[in-house]
Amino acid sequence: MRGAIAVPAVVALVLTTALTLVPPALAAPPSPSPTPPTPPAPSAQDSADEAGSLVARIATARADLDRLTADLGRRQELANRALADDTTARRRADDARKAAEESRRGADAAAATAERARADVDAWITAWFQQADVLGPLSVLSGSSGPDDVAARAHLRDVVTSDQRAALDGAERARIEAANADSRARAARIAADDLAVQAAAARVAADAELARVRTDTDAQQAQLRDLTARRDAAEARLRDLEDADPALAAQRDRAEAFDAAATARDTARDQRVRRAASAGLEARAARAATPRAAAAEDPLADAGISTDGMTDEVRTVLERALSQLGVVYAWGGGDEQGPTQGIRDGGVADQHGDYDKTGFDCSGLMIYAFAALGKDLPHYSGYQAEAGQRVAIEDRKPGDLLFWADDDGQGAVHHVALYLGGDQMVEAPESGKTVRIASVRFDDEIVPTVTRLV
Repeated sequence: MRGAIAVPAVVALVLTTALTLVPPALAAPPSPSPTPPTPPAPSAQDSADEAGSLVARIATARADLDRLTADLGRRQELANRALADDTTARRRADDARKAAEESRRGADAAAATAERARADVDAWITAWFQQADVLGPLSVLSGSSGPDDVAARAHLRDVVTSDQRAALDGAERARIEAANADSRARAARIAADDLAVQAAAARVAADAELARVRTDTDAQQAQLRDLTARRDAAEARLRDLEDADPALAAQRDRAEAFDAAATARDTARDQRVRRAASAGLEARAARAATPRAAAAEDPLADAGISTDGMTDEVRTVLERALSQLGVVYAWGGGDEQGPTQGIRDGGVADQHGDYDKTGFDCSGLMIYAFAALGKDLPHYSGYQAEAGQRVAIEDRKPGDLLFWADDDGQGAVHHVALYLGGDQMVEAPESGKTVRIASVRFDDEIVPTVTRLV
């Protein structure tokens, strides 16, 4: 079979030479490379399924971010507790020092009084011996010119004796008071020294708590960044799917329009409420003899809160808090006068630049709200929970303080808000946000009691 189709050697040589001499332009074109198969376009159902999966992933990432942020907020509030303890300890130590100094001045004054009284007694004793021959019993009778003279001399002796006795009694009282005052001064000095030691310990504890917050936050930053990246990637992919699918795009546009309208509505409401609250406070401060504003200008009514039976004290507290709607959150910010510059925590608050903002944190807003009634609250939500009457949350009223705590509401308190009524509250939520009206979060961490200060 192979011999039947063989080509003679000469013919093969001629063919090979001829092919070699053919110009490239005339050569046969090379075979085209195979075209890769075009993948099938994803079906609408596939896009919808992927979009649903992405939405679920985004929701999970956001929930995880919320939990992580809340955990960081709890750590911040524990640092707030340490700072409040430090502030209280330093104030008590300072008050004790001033009291000790005042007590020592009182003791010195008492000692000076006792010394003067002793000198008076010494003078009386000297005078007594010098005039003993004049005022003695025999001298009263001898040398007298008559009964009247005897009576006069006797009266003089009685007066001198009475004055001497009073001087002796006064000297003894002054000596005892000086001794007591000195004891009080010594005790006050000891108490002041003890409180100074406690203040130093509180300062160390506050520094340590801030350091723990800083360390914990540093350890969680990688997790925070990872969660944020996953959320952002899922949101970017979802947007790509929506852009490619008219139905999904239309659905997204409707959702965004709804969110924008809701945000605009809430923003407009907060602006009206804030203006009305400020106006109400100014009117009361000036004791204006004008009737209460109409319901449309009532900040509580505008927020959907019933004011039936509400006292002026409660209204003042609520309006004072509502007058700060939109003020930025700043950890450590807020006092009796209003928003203050935040402080550093070495973590999440620093990332949001809270130390460079003027605003409120959750407990700072409560300090400002209740300062209108002369209530002096500590700058820690856990201590604010102990500042008044504890009432079951089922019996909550406008003006009550709501709290959230670890361990299903039984552990350390980490957030506080002011109850407005109608299951609405005003709060300074967390770094990156502003003072706002929100629905009460009846979650596992809400404390089952409220604190009533008014």
